[in-house]
Amino acid sequence: MCQLLKNDRGAIFLIAIALLFFVTTFVLAYYMSYEMQYRTYDGLEKLNVRATINLLGQILSDSVES
Repeated sequence: MCQLLKNDRGAIFLIAIALLFFVTTFVLAYYMSYEMQYRTYDGLEKLNVRATINLLGQILSDSVES
């Protein structure tokens, strides 16, 4: 390993591998954050749609009974 660092190509290779690791980690973290946020908003939307359907059903049943 020390022989790789003795020339410029070895040092550049090591820096490139480290940069690839950090960029990959950042991209994966960003993607996981986006996916979690998307699932949260999707769940909230489904919950609100279901609540709206239940509310409209209740309003319609109350108006039919009256």
